[in-house]
Amino acid sequence: MLKIIYDGILIREGNTITEASSSIVFIQTKKNNIIIDTATKDKKDLIINELNKLGLTPDDITIVINTHNHWDHVENNDLFKNAKLITHKNYKELNEEDREIEIVETPGHTYDSISIIYGDYIVAGDATPLKNNILQDIEPKLNVDSELALKTLKWIKSLKKKIITGHEGEVDYY
Repeated sequence: MLKIIYDGILIREGNTITEASSSIVFIQTKKNNIIIDTATKDKKDLIINELNKLGLTPDDITIVINTHNHWDHVENNDLFKNAKLITHKNYKELNEEDREIEIVETPGHTYDSISIIYGDYIVAGDATPLKNNILQDIEPKLNVDSELALKTLKWIKSLKKKIITGHEGEVDYY
């Protein structure tokens, strides 16, 4: 089961980001209750309330996956006291442990960005921060390598999956 807990937000005024908080995704596999990206501190109550609607508490989350380490994706990690934290450094462990999901490297926004494939979905983090990145083939504005970011974006699209963006929820472009 996959549920988007929060679609995320990214507001710019010119070249300045005035508000940012990542999408938050819950995945339940046979083995794990997983949260992907934990957003900003102001989303703490939202996370708790949405988990409660699913009959869960933060203590029931066994895995937290950070698509990358930017502040707007990780500020509620400490809410999940019983969860193992998965990042680029140790994602291969989870690929071995839970075969219902696959974590893949998706560099460009950062060199250590990862995305999560689950069924018909890919949770892409800021490899695709906004819907227009996908719809218009635009690499993320904030990136470490624009050519690599665009190559990653096109690869994600080639999977023909529903894409959950880093800051605007789901886009089903095909």
